[in-house]
Amino acid sequence: MNQPADRVTVVGNVNLDVLVAGAAELPPPGTEQIVPSIVLRPGGSAANTAIVLARLGRSTVLTGRVGDDGTARLLTDQLDLPGLRLDLVRVPDEPTGVTVAAEAPGRDRSFLSALGAMADLDAAAVPDDSLAARFVLLSGYFLLPALQGEDAQDLLARARRAGARTALDTGWDPAGWSAGTRAEVLRLLRGVDVFLPNADELRALRGDDRSTDEAAARGIADETGATVVVKRGALGALVARPGQEHSAHPAPEVQVRDSTGAGDAFNAGLLHRLADGADFADAADYAVRVAATVIVRPSHDRAFTPEDVMT
Repeated sequence: MNQPADRVTVVGNVNLDVLVAGAAELPPPGTEQIVPSIVLRPGGSAANTAIVLARLGRSTVLTGRVGDDGTARLLTDQLDLPGLRLDLVRVPDEPTGVTVAAEAPGRDRSFLSALGAMADLDAAAVPDDSLAARFVLLSGYFLLPALQGEDAQDLLARARRAGARTALDTGWDPAGWSAGTRAEVLRLLRGVDVFLPNADELRALRGDDRSTDEAAARGIADETGATVVVKRGALGALVARPGQEHSAHPAPEVQVRDSTGAGDAFNAGLLHRLADGADFADAADYAVRVAATVIVRPSHDRAFTPEDVMT
């Protein structure tokens, strides 16, 4: 493990992903449907990001909460990667979280999740040593009910006191982005250096479906002081810094094999480059290429080296 000043720490949701391909809809009750593949692999946006960081050669710490069960043992076996340190709280008599993700051509992904032990992950469970890093990313915010609001603010403040820059990826709010939730996230962003929404999350947080990505990102950046880096799928990425013009970063055209985890791979690529001292434009260009490198690979073969990243 390299020195703490070189590493990135990811705090958040760690679970088992069950990836179902070719499932456009559930079969009728009492019937069965054959699908092309069902794959088990480590999941949760925090774990996905940590894996890609480690594959890029970044010294990485992953902090989360899992059960003391067979699912956790399967996860830790698959998370045994060079450069990746696991600070996972293992809780007896609680299940490890599981997400079922269904994909089919021509439709967006859909998810069913059981939070299990990660529902009680809070700031107190994150060791001070883990927060001594170049960046600390809080990922999967809305899947961590015990690590929201003031508890999340405390975690981010501790990270900054430890010398880290902070990043946040909330994910989608399953409760529907109420006015209270939007206000809570905007307060939280005042303690965040880099905010990492996708375009849908950005507009939901802004509370204005008619706003352009550019206007919404600039508005949130100016209001909170965070740099907003928007993931836009095939359109690439958008960077808005407080008081500055936005910049656009197109993605390469690729044949997508599995889009699950694309945003997490983008986060990893961005933070990896920023941790090396790159500016946001360079880091965003690299991040879209990392995401493209991952999504052209099938679910059962996501391994790659830094040399494999698209140019």
